[in-house]
Amino acid sequence: MVETTAVVLGVLVSFAIAIGVRVLSNRTLLPYTVLLVTVGFMLSVFPLQTYLGFNLDPLFTHDAILFIFLPAILFLGAAEIDHERFRQNLLITVITVLVGLPVAITAIGWLGTKLFEMPLLIMLLFGAMAYPIDPVAVLSLFEKAGAPPRLAVLVEGESLLDDGLAIVVFSALLALVRDASPTELTGTGLFSLDQLGAFVIDFLIVSLGGTLVGIGIGYATYRMQRATNDQANLFMISFIAVYGGFYVAEHVLHVSGILATVVTGLILGTLSRKYALSEENLEFLVGIWESIVFLLETMLFVAIGIEVSSRQVLSTLPIVLTTLVLLIGVRAGVIYGIMNLLNQVIEDPVPVSYQHVIIWGGMHGVIPIALALSLGPAIPFGGQLKTAVFGVVVASMILQGLSMTSVLEATGVT
Repeated sequence: MVETTAVVLGVLVSFAIAIGVRVLSNRTLLPYTVLLVTVGFMLSVFPLQTYLGFNLDPLFTHDAILFIFLPAILFLGAAEIDHERFRQNLLITVITVLVGLPVAITAIGWLGTKLFEMPLLIMLLFGAMAYPIDPVAVLSLFEKAGAPPRLAVLVEGESLLDDGLAIVVFSALLALVRDASPTELTGTGLFSLDQLGAFVIDFLIVSLGGTLVGIGIGYATYRMQRATNDQANLFMISFIAVYGGFYVAEHVLHVSGILATVVTGLILGTLSRKYALSEENLEFLVGIWESIVFLLETMLFVAIGIEVSSRQVLSTLPIVLTTLVLLIGVRAGVIYGIMNLLNQVIEDPVPVSYQHVIIWGGMHGVIPIALALSLGPAIPFGGQLKTAVFGVVVASMILQGLSMTSVLEATGVT
């Protein structure tokens, strides 16, 4: 009973913080993700939970993160993207993600072992956890600066697919870490050709299966939304599609629930917006899901601020900054390399100025935080990984976020 009360109190405190962040964001016009990072860091300095006695730990197991937090966050991102421009740039986005993500995770893993003298498997896990980007803050800055819509959809589309696939890779690598022997964990005999082949085949099956489930659930949900005009029913249908679809994919069919959720969001964002929902009902649903996601993201940043002290972050600042440089460097290699190759064959090449902005706009936010919180106490080097991720998110939001407007001007994009 005491634990339940502490958890409920923690949720209420998170909601109160969310109200304050929302008010401050509206008044200062700062992106709310930047403010949430600030709140998380302040909580790591001032141990508010010690004085109020709340506890959010039971909500941040690996399964709870995957089932409660990530489906809503990714669904909203998929449903709100500019679907027409996303379709026009789909080839660029898909190739960038399918080629770039494994290259980036592998590069971070290999270079990380050289820089930080940590096991390869742990650094691969870190790469999958830290590489996903958060487009919310940068898109807000794009809007204020009048950046071209195509640039915005390239960043948002890459983030959406990157996040979904990175979570699948992260979950698979986390399972390997949990099952690894001490010899395997230190890198000896890691990933034979048979193991690598099995990993790739499993990844493809899980990803393709999740995509197909998402198509089925998305279309079925669209048909149900066409059959009613009641706002309560419309919300409950979408809620069941998001969380029920995730459960069916992940726990019944054993494919990717995350990708099923993303694809469901893309289909509903395309079909339901055009053919099933009135403007009033669309505004109602978007408002409710934005509120849900905002509260969930607030809880994540509150939790990471509680779990990782500011002293830990500051004591590892050189490592954090080195890690951020590593992430940006790997991202630059991926974006420049893939997009310049694609520019040779596509009709509408991506300008180099856009590429500069896409690289610098790859700020790290809520997905790395969520994945870090899901590690659990039994994961080797878990404490160091959480500290590194939190530090990278804070440094990324400050350094990249505050300089984004200058980068847009310097590249001639705005």
